[in-house]
Amino acid sequence: MFSKAKIAELKNKFARVDVDSIQDAELREKARNLKGKQSGFTLLELLVVMAILAAIAGTASIALQDTDARASAAAHVAMMDELNKGVRTFRVLNKNTLPTGYDSLVATATAPVGGTAVDGDLISIAAIEDVELVALPQTVVDALSAGGITSMQYIDENLDDGIATTPNCANLEGIVASRANAYVAGNIFMTPAGNGCGVSRTLEAGDEVAIWTGGQERIVGQPAATGVVEFTTATAATATGKAYMAVGLGPASNLFNANDLGGMTSVPVYRHVSETEYNRFIALFDVGNFDGAGSITPADQVVLAGIVDGAGDTKEEELGEWDGTRNTI
Repeated sequence: MFSKAKIAELKNKFARVDVDSIQDAELREKARNLKGKQSGFTLLELLVVMAILAAIAGTASIALQDTDARASAAAHVAMMDELNKGVRTFRVLNKNTLPTGYDSLVATATAPVGGTAVDGDLISIAAIEDVELVALPQTVVDALSAGGITSMQYIDENLDDGIATTPNCANLEGIVASRANAYVAGNIFMTPAGNGCGVSRTLEAGDEVAIWTGGQERIVGQPAATGVVEFTTATAATATGKAYMAVGLGPASNLFNANDLGGMTSVPVYRHVSETEYNRFIALFDVGNFDGAGSITPADQVVLAGIVDGAGDTKEEELGEWDGTRNTI
């Protein structure tokens, strides 16, 4: 069953095993007994040795997988810091003007042409759940424009990737999963020329955008004041709390145009999602306060409130994945 060379190889590997590192008590005891054996192994004993080596190898693989996931979480935290600094630096270097051209996270079945407000849904491949769509009043559109955010990318479900054998833009999962095209989840808001389903649109009154529902405290560290009704799906009609607009930090934004003053040189990728899920980080902008009647009163100045990852986790929550106090998603 075993050649002499294979037996010698197994014996050498077994000789290097640290018996005390074996977690299973029964295997640990068997290993101790075999370690003390001076003569050759029987066939049964060789099988036990193989089982011990396999158990140790399996434990090592699990440990390495966990190390890899935690390393990714640490990298995500660094990326969130860099994006936060990048947006703020861009604003300083460009005379108080924010970057524009973000991914709206919204898909629409009606072509998003000028003069018609965008009415759509959260993209089907979004990993983030803590958002709800809200229509922008003209006053908030004006405040965004004054701050530099004049346009965003919307998914036009009427577009086609031009390959007859693959789904069109009404099926984002299918188009991203297909191997017959060059579409990837992180670039899905690019125009067809950039292998995407996106359309660049100058913001207008009534356009729907994603608004954060995860609460103020998770973003700024301070809870909302007593009596303030924070915006959630259930309180949409009566909310009086902060309105944080959530946008994807995708390659269509001039934040990543290295030729622009303050432009970053690369677009970070969030890797704790599946290959068909949107994998860019999310910026949250404070655009005002809800007025208690379902609309938003604009802020004096639109500001960056924070960065969350593609699943909607804050920096502190991502740190929990890094230090092992929270499961990696």
